Amino acid sequence: KCHSDHGESDDHSRASDAPTSSRAAEGMDYDEDQTFLEKLKNAKLDARSELKIDEWDKYGFHKLDLDQALGPALNNIEYVHCDDCSLQEMIDRFEVPCKPVMIRGLMDRWPAMKKWKTGYFLERFGETRLKCGEDDDGYKVKLRLKHFLRYMATQKDDSPLYVFDADFGDSGKETRTLLDDYIVPDYFTEDLFQHAGEDRRPPYRWMLLGPARSGSNMHIDPLGTSAWNAIIFGRKRWVLYPPGTPRSAVKPDAWLDRPDHEAIDWFLYHRDKINASLPPHQQPIELIQEAGEIILVPTGWWHTVLNLEDSLAVTQNFCSTTNFSAVWDETRRSRTRLARRWLRMLKPIRPDLYEVAQRLAGDGDGLVTAEE
Repeated sequence: KCHSDHGESDDHSRASDAPTSSRAAEGMDYDEDQTFLEKLKNAKLDARSELKIDEWDKYGFHKLDLDQALGPALNNIEYVHCDDCSLQEMIDRFEVPCKPVMIRGLMDRWPAMKKWKTGYFLERFGETRLKCGEDDDGYKVKLRLKHFLRYMATQKDDSPLYVFDADFGDSGKETRTLLDDYIVPDYFTEDLFQHAGEDRRPPYRWMLLGPARSGSNMHIDPLGTSAWNAIIFGRKRWVLYPPGTPRSAVKPDAWLDRPDHEAIDWFLYHRDKINASLPPHQQPIELIQEAGEIILVPTGWWHTVLNLEDSLAVTQNFCSTTNFSAVWDETRRSRTRLARRWLRMLKPIRPDLYEVAQRLAGDGDGLVTAEE
């Protein structure tokens, strides 16, 4: 469509009588179109090197009505309203028993709910480059927001590119002002990783922007953290499996062996088989999250998410007193230098958690210190 908008060569010859300024404007539009197409092509090739450019829409998933294709969601998650659930109730009813919950009412007064429209993003942050994938070496693949929004409005890809940007709130970024437009829920303000230092802590805050059929593959959130996810606009389909569900069950070889093991492929062709193979205590929570709702995903839950329409969300991972044991155990095993620094900073601030770390050291027999 970008090419056909400019017509064939004889259209340009008929336009030769147009004022110079008009021809210049047309040339600028053409240059912008070519820049967009080139940047998009490069981003696609980098993000999914296994696909040729003409293979991104080979299954024609854009023709599907996703709600109809996926069937009704169980919506077997508990819902609460913030006016009816205190902080202590949230901890006792959901965090301690490690139980997902959907929360309503928290976003009613967020400025983002009125401000965060695509037009606003285009005008304010159109030139900002955001992460929309990773290449085969783990390097970030980025597009300018103006190019991504144009792509989002016109794409027909089976599993589209998805902005999943952890840097939008960093100091010096144009998009840092977006932090003023939403409020970390009171339930989840405890942030123990802040004591590791802002420059040393793991990534924890993301902006998520993507079209229908984009999404995130089956995973457990890193380092034992819990997470909350808030939708500004759009709808998301979630499937979550409880801690202890085998990785091989929720990420079967039949899915991993496919070249296109994307979220939409999992939802369409593997979800029902997986659920049928699991015992009752490992059956999933399935739901559709609507704009204005916040979901809590506690420590250790497998989950995958599919955008049912153009969607914008923010999400944060966190370590609290409740999940500290799980987070510390994961961190000391996989991020030794971070764990050492974090422990040193926690000792004078939270001596109670320092003692928890000591009890978890080694085999828990007191023969090895947390530092060791």
